Amino acid sequence: MGWLQNWGHKQIRKGAIAARERGDATYVHTMAASAEQIQQRYITAIESEGWKLTSRHEDPATPRQRWVLTFERTDAATSS
Repeated sequence: MGWLQNWGHKQIRKGAIAARERGDATYVHTMAASAEQIQQRYITAIESEGWKLTSRHEDPATPRQRWVLTFERTDAATSS
């Protein structure tokens, strides 16, 4: 993995790590990219930090951050 790609993965995970450290049960990530391949990279990176995708939907009211990905903590999902 190149340094740029490695840096990108760290940036993607940064919000998920911060939410986990705060003790949040839910993490919402918004993004503009509609390509399935790009979304899947984000989902994979965030799930590697202990989150599980629970919802993915498009919000046309916010075109710059059109896609809303909602994650729940893996340990919270298994204890429910």
